[in-house]
Amino acid sequence: MGFFDKGSRQNYDTVLSLKKHWNRICQKEQALMRSLMTVFLFLLSILLLQGCSCGGGSGSGRGGAIRVGIDPNWYPIDFGTQQPFVNGFAEDLLLEIARYTGIEFERMSANWDNLLDGMNSQKFDAVLTSLPPYDYNKARYDFSSNFIDLGPVLIVPVGAQHTELDKMKGELVGLVAGDPALLILNKHPDIVLRSYPSIPDLLMAIADGETEAGLLNQIPAASYVKDLYSGVLKIASKPMTEAGLHLLVLKGKNSHFLRQFDKALEHMKSKKKLEALLKKWQLEV
Repeated sequence: MGFFDKGSRQNYDTVLSLKKHWNRICQKEQALMRSLMTVFLFLLSILLLQGCSCGGGSGSGRGGAIRVGIDPNWYPIDFGTQQPFVNGFAEDLLLEIARYTGIEFERMSANWDNLLDGMNSQKFDAVLTSLPPYDYNKARYDFSSNFIDLGPVLIVPVGAQHTELDKMKGELVGLVAGDPALLILNKHPDIVLRSYPSIPDLLMAIADGETEAGLLNQIPAASYVKDLYSGVLKIASKPMTEAGLHLLVLKGKNSHFLRQFDKALEHMKSKKKLEALLKKWQLEV
């Protein structure tokens, strides 16, 4: 004789069927909630990337926000694998400056070839860029202080006898093809120049003793020396030019904002907040 009689068995099967159906409904509801949460987080991330709201601004963007144009590729600078770190740093920098000044920023992405045109046509109030502070550029734009220095530095082997360009007469010094650092080496006609197709090729040549030293943008130089070439190569100089990332506004336009931006940068430097931010994004030297 079975454990259940016929009627009890039918009731049991009915309850079991209802339970399974209820479980399927719960699973579908949970999947729906997960999907809704994913969509919510996605939309939230988009809103955060649109800019940071930390007080009223005096620009002509939404709600008086300062519209800042940014080329996320930072052309013509090649940051390589560090490009996302530079973008993250720039985002955090605007947030910190917004907190200090009370200015609201509206971050607007743009291609390198229409970044300045966008500001000239008043699509942007300011741009973040590496445009060199040459005299003819200063005649059209006002520059902030650098928030990241990009000037080339001298890289030599650890224990190198010569660590200054002035003492490398007749020696081979390398750089990456097309690097503006060529202008620096042209001031040292006694140095023998050797060009390399890529950063890894240049650094390998220095490490192998094929060339005495090399000039390279400070950011990738610091990254390679601290990582792949730790204990093999070292940075032997400070940046040799004023090259860097900075904020630009049209000449005579948004001057008050530019002064506030520079004041905030100085505050961050004095409180070592800028240094901490560079360290957070692995961009410190």
